[in-house]
Amino acid sequence: MRLTTLRITSTRTAAARLDNNRRTLLPFSDVGALLATGESWQDHAADPGELLTPTHAPTATGPLTKRLATINQVYVNYATRAKELNTAQPPIPQLLTTPLAALVGDRDILRPTPETDIQWGVELGVMIGQYTSRVPEAKALQSIAGYTVVSTIAAHGRPAIVAVGPQLVTPDELPPGARGLTLTATLDGHLRQKANTSDLLFDVATLIARISTRTTLMPGDLVTTGTPAATRPGQLHDGSRITVAIKGIGELRNTIIL
Repeated sequence: MRLTTLRITSTRTAAARLDNNRRTLLPFSDVGALLATGESWQDHAADPGELLTPTHAPTATGPLTKRLATINQVYVNYATRAKELNTAQPPIPQLLTTPLAALVGDRDILRPTPETDIQWGVELGVMIGQYTSRVPEAKALQSIAGYTVVSTIAAHGRPAIVAVGPQLVTPDELPPGARGLTLTATLDGHLRQKANTSDLLFDVATLIARISTRTTLMPGDLVTTGTPAATRPGQLHDGSRITVAIKGIGELRNTIIL
């Protein structure tokens, strides 16, 4: 199943199910609100809903959820990233709780604070579908509602702008733990990052198990799994166009305004 959040008007958004070229509205303001219904969210997502016709279908997607206050982020989770930072590969996941400056969706404008050390990059995003506390690795993947594409833009020590979308793909449509998927990031049409989710130092199950020992994960919470190398500061400028993508999940496009 593939889910997204559509902008219906300038003030209204709605969750929607994607079935090939058809988009069906669901009675929730966004995907996060759908997941917050608890264990029955999949039944709600499969409801008949309201089929959008081509003449009435919105063209823009919003962030999958508007509920997030923070995200659970992994700092170094690729060997190439550790090498780029000239640091040893961590023996355990380095977890950050990242405050948000803004949460945006596909084709939104990003307005980071003008800084010289802005970091950015593509990440596999994992959205939680059930209350999860101290879950063992063997059962951790059962907590996942789906996977999405994430682009995080932040200067060191500053709240982050996080772009999420354009859709949430449920685990049954992807390999276990979303392994074996190619990630790419382009800046103004030039390839800057290319990696594979099989290159993660700590896989999705390990991360969920680790995070759930220090905090209870809630339906709709987001875990980002870290970015590969090649996100050097100073690359972004006013008008920069960032496109991040994960094969099998989708492509997220944003423009920087400084």
